[in-house]
Amino acid sequence: MAVDPRRALSRTFLDGGMIRWEAYVSGGQPNTPQAARIYFVCLEDPFEPPRWVVHESRSVAEATRSLAGMSDDDLVELLSRSTPLD
Repeated sequence: MAVDPRRALSRTFLDGGMIRWEAYVSGGQPNTPQAARIYFVCLEDPFEPPRWVVHESRSVAEATRSLAGMSDDDLVELLSRSTPLD
């Protein structure tokens, strides 16, 4: 099975309500509206919309490294600042 490079790294974590989320990096061209984003998908509530934040570096490589090093508390904080996907 081929690995989708946009989702090669993902993290699962629990939010403050003990709901399990997955976070992963995806992106397009740096410094465009499609720049690197960290996406959040709720793994337990199908009615919870996916969410996203633009990574401050706007680089997929940097966002991936950052996601790998984040604590669960960091991910919960980032989730709290995220925007629902339209």
